[in-house]
Amino acid sequence: MSWKEWDKWLLDDEATKELHKKAGEIEGVQIPDKYMKIWRDISFMVQVNKAKNYNLTEEETRKCLKQLSKRPYYLSSIAEKFNAKNILEVGTAEGLQFFSFAEYASNNGGHVWSCDIVDKRNKEYTNKYEDVTTFCLGDSAAIASQVTEKIDLFYIDASHETGAVLRDVMNLVNLQSENPVWVFDDFDERFGCFSDIQKLCKVSGKFKIYRVGNAASGNPNHQAIIFGRIIN
Repeated sequence: MSWKEWDKWLLDDEATKELHKKAGEIEGVQIPDKYMKIWRDISFMVQVNKAKNYNLTEEETRKCLKQLSKRPYYLSSIAEKFNAKNILEVGTAEGLQFFSFAEYASNNGGHVWSCDIVDKRNKEYTNKYEDVTTFCLGDSAAIASQVTEKIDLFYIDASHETGAVLRDVMNLVNLQSENPVWVFDDFDERFGCFSDIQKLCKVSGKFKIYRVGNAASGNPNHQAIIFGRIIN
């Protein structure tokens, strides 16, 4: 089943429909200034340079950046709507989503954990959100061994190879709170993780597929949100 077919498939289940409605749509997101500043400071030039490398036109680049800038705050708003306090991310990169979650957590008494096999975090923002964040140099297995809290929202954005997402989930599944939210980036057919995320959606039965926009490569970018515990 292609992502387009999944995108059109809404389970005939009232609870699922309510979850979709509660999550809202990314297209209408209005980004608060604090989150827009994080985007500009952390990711703007990274994405501009990537668009140049892929020979995107000026108009294609402008449209791409407008779409991509919505994602960090949209996911933070998902955390708010589902009352997520503790958040765990796999795949930190420069820290765009990490620090966006940290801005949210700094206002609700929460905490954000993240891991990556290299540390490329922006130093200014690392210091700014030091009290509400924990970074682990390593993979999902490494960070799982350090977290003692139950996690309300998981954001999986590390390796896109076949089997990697399933390994991440199995490493983290024991950290699930009673009613967590799982978000998976790059749910696209060109990645090996596409079939893995499909399997997880089928197991859950309560999920939302949505288009973030185009990546700076010019390729479409989709994410999947799974509501509730994946494995009880």
